[in-house]
Parts: sequence; structure tokens; C-alpha cells
Amino acid sequence: MRIDPTPTFCIRGGDYEHLIGLPGERLGFRFTFEPSSPNDIFKAMMHSRPYEVCEFSLANYLTLRANGEDWVTAIPVFPNRAFRHGTLITRRESDIVSPAQLGGRRIAVDDYTMTAATWVRGLLEDEYGVDWRSITWVTGRNQRHAAPAGARIDFMEGATEDLLLAGHADASLGFVVKDFQKPLHQRRLRTVLRDAEATELAYYERTGIYPINHCVVVRTDVHRQHPGLLAAVAQSYVDAKREAYARKIGSSLMPWAKNTWARVFDIFGGDPLPYGLTPVNRMVVGKLAGYLKAQGFIDEIPDIDALFVLPEGIAFGE
Repeated sequence: MRIDPTPTFCIRGGDYEHLIGLPGERLGFRFTFEPSSPNDIFKAMMHSRPYEVCEFSLANYLTLRANGEDWVTAIPVFPNRAFRHGTLITRRESDIVSPAQLGGRRIAVDDYTMTAATWVRGLLEDEYGVDWRSITWVTGRNQRHAAPAGARIDFMEGATEDLLLAGHADASLGFVVKDFQKPLHQRRLRTVLRDAEATELAYYERTGIYPINHCVVVRTDVHRQHPGLLAAVAQSYVDAKREAYARKIGSSLMPWAKNTWARVFDIFGGDPLPYGLTPVNRMVVGKLAGYLKAQGFIDEIPDIDALFVLPEGIAFGE
């Protein structure tokens, strides 16, 4: 029987179109891909570290490293970004029409320590003058790690959307909102901002920030056993993104999508998802680190370059 000597690793992460080409063989390693809920991945990694290669919360990674933990190693691959203005959801009959009205209110969130919540707290303070300490954050007890001192938390079990509909919160952070899948006249929820997309575009044009949520990590014990693994993982993501861009994934399905594709690539200088330690990526990661410090997660803003390994020979497209 012939034994295949090629090491095989399963990469776990969100089911994004730009990762369709991720499985395959690169630089002497073979990769499979298992689409999974990022939130489930992050909680599992924080609790029992079961995965060798996976997408990971950038805020949680920065917090771990600031606390001296080095059991995971990140490469500067950022597969998930999202603007956060449009994730603030409220009930249709609510009087809340601006994030500026959220001071002193209750906001439901999946996990207080998640990257999205960190971005939103920073956004509320920077853009709307709302002190995040005045807000009660409604969330479950099964958190990835303990919240810092000063956080006002009301532990309640249940999906954020359900907590909002039941009146336990004034707003929520909504990512996949089931209510939005209903016909418009049947919906009970709406975004806080009537035109969140226009606000997000203006924010990007003014700040240059397209918030990074996740990075890619390899367990440190694993990559030490397999020299070259970090480079192979990075090459897999670079190749998958290049293939998605070449095929213009998603642009042939929806009406006007080709025009939207061209417009978005123009806005983002040809690459909406830049990898590598580009000046822009350093700035965005540094902004998140600043929010983590202001919110009590870390004591000092770290050296951004020291947080990531740059494998030799990988062209991230910088």
C-alpha cells in the first residue's frame, strides 16, 4: 500500500464566497475546508483549543497576546471585515433613529468580548459621543473570557433578536437577522439608521477604516512541528482570494451586480479585502487595539508588526 506523505490539515472558518478555492495542495501541505460558525469556532478555541488552523477573532487574539499567551500564532490574513453602523437593530416602533440615542440604553450582544462589540463601543464613543459605560450590555453567561472591570452587563439567555423583540433590550447587534428575511410589511425590526450604507461609506471615505473582524491562526505547537505550515496556509488564502477576484464571484447572480462590483473595487482601491501588513491594515488593527485599551481589555497598545508572522516568499498583494 502506498502511503501519501503529504500532511493534511482541515481549515475551519466562515462560509465566505472568496474561500471557495481554499481546499487544495500548497507548498507541500494539503488543506481541506470545513465551513463553521465563527462564533462557535472562537468559543471552542478559547475553551479547549481543538483546531489546528482556523479563522479567529482579532479582538480576542490581541487580548490573548497582550496577556502573554502565545498558544496561537496569527498570519496577516483577514478573511472577514464588516462595517458596524448597519448592525445596530431596533424594533420598528422604537423612537431610536440614531446611535447617538443609545446612551443609557440596553443593547443585546452575542458576546461582550467579541470583535464586533468592541468596534461598536468604539464607534459609539468616537462618532456619536456615547459613553459605552452608560450602556447595559445584555448577553449570555457563556462568554469567551471575562469582561473587564467597568462593563455593565446583564446576563440573560437567548438569541439577541429574541431578547430585542421581547423588550429585554432597546437595540441589538444583528448580523444575520431572521426578521429581515420576511416580507417588508411583516417585519418587526429595522436598522437604527435609515440609510446605514450611506453612513458607512461616508465613514470609510473620512477615516479609511473598513473594520477587520477576524484573522487566521495556527496553533503554535502545530506550526512548530511543521515548518512551512504558516506559509502554506497563507498561500492558500492568497490563492483563494485571487481566484474569487478573477471570477468576480457573486457578480453574475443579482441584477446590477457587475456595476456594484466595479464600484466597490474602485472605492477600495482594487482590493476590498487586503491581506498582509499594509499601512492601512496596520492602521485598522491599531485602531481596534486602541479601543481594546480604552475598554479595559489590554493595558497597552502592542507593536502591530510583532503580532503577526510574515511567512517568507508570500506575496500578499501589498
